[in-house]
Amino acid sequence: METITMPSSVGIRFAHAALQVLAEEYGIDLLHIKGPAVDNSLLQASEVADSPVARRSIDADVLVRPEHVDRLFAAMRQHGWSMKYRFEDGSAFEHAATMVHPVLAPVDVHRRFPGLGIDEDAAFDRLWAERHTIDIAGVPCPVPSVTAQRLMLIVHAARGGALDHPDIRRSWTAASEAERHAVQALAADLGSEVALAAGTGRLHEYVGAPGYELWLALSTGEISLVRIWAARVRAAPSRRAALRTAVRLLVPNARRMETALGRRPTARELSRAYLARTRWGVREIRKTLRARRARVGAGR
Repeated sequence: METITMPSSVGIRFAHAALQVLAEEYGIDLLHIKGPAVDNSLLQASEVADSPVARRSIDADVLVRPEHVDRLFAAMRQHGWSMKYRFEDGSAFEHAATMVHPVLAPVDVHRRFPGLGIDEDAAFDRLWAERHTIDIAGVPCPVPSVTAQRLMLIVHAARGGALDHPDIRRSWTAASEAERHAVQALAADLGSEVALAAGTGRLHEYVGAPGYELWLALSTGEISLVRIWAARVRAAPSRRAALRTAVRLLVPNARRMETALGRRPTARELSRAYLARTRWGVREIRKTLRARRARVGAGR
């Protein structure tokens, strides 16, 4: 008998719908973001009308009220979901955890959105206050305002170093003056001015501002991992957070090693990974220092 595989786009929509049903049942506030949650107006901007409209996703993305995250995880586990990656297994921002299901698409559960600089609870409140609903797989799902979606798509593309991304062209380049002004005003409220500037070619206006070096590294596709590491540490909001970030970026991720190996890594494999990571760090630091000395010598 031929096995019928659900198209990923369908599985993603069903995952959004399933999460919304759980959210309503368990009293959880969540916003559906990216993928099928993007407003149609941002896929039909006149300046990029000839560009492919389809936004390819591999998972569903939701932003959850921070105090409701544990409640959501508990509800998802009761309905067949399991955790693949914890918050600390992801990026240095530790912003999303990945949940998987036997049938539905994976879900990235965001407790914060990188680039929104204010307190995560206050940021969610601001986005939640201006939400509206759209139908995803027949279920009304709360999504951020179109202005907030513009901001989030721009910041997300900038974080990945894709300044020519269609999301930026649709959300900013093709936007009206009034729409851009609204995005800038929201960015000011959410502490996202530097991240927005990184995605819209205005980062030079924020030289020296907190987070400038980090967004410069991210948005320009910086290849020196040491420079990115240093920028992330400097952008941490406190000394404790800076130390935690520094350690996490240098220590091998055992959870991701387990995924790659298909089993738990042995003690020897972990030791080798630690050693390799240390050697990598030393090599990268030396390369950075040599490049810096070369620039200084050239400037004399």
